[in-house]
Amino acid sequence: MSYPFREALLDTSVVVKWFVPEEDSERALSLRSAQEERQLQLYAPEVLLMELANALRYSSEFSTGEIAGALETPFELNMLLIPFSLDALNSAVALSLEHSMAVYDAYFLALAQALEMPLITADRKMLSRLTSEHGAVDLKDL
Repeated sequence: MSYPFREALLDTSVVVKWFVPEEDSERALSLRSAQEERQLQLYAPEVLLMELANALRYSSEFSTGEIAGALETPFELNMLLIPFSLDALNSAVALSLEHSMAVYDAYFLALAQALEMPLITADRKMLSRLTSEHGAVDLKDL
């Protein structure tokens, strides 16, 4: 599959779909395959690891060991994990106030904007508050 970008930042709603079969999991797995095949370079903030662990913890399907294995996946795929940025957090606060969204969701968008790349998300609530000009791309549209 080809994409209209070579680099993208993923939010947790996409990465969870690599492990939990749900709507658009195939599209998420396609992005993962593109990263494995070096067709794309995927990025994520380091906080994604904590959010992923939390999401899988609340799914009754995963043991502690399986969650630990899932947390290795971004490293195994050579995704680039972006360290915490206070500048991105300050931008996220402004975005969250402007678009009535949670700061932790806005952090992913602020980081993608700072890196000048799209944010791929499956978070419909977030997407309902934004336009394409903000840089958020709906996973279902890929």
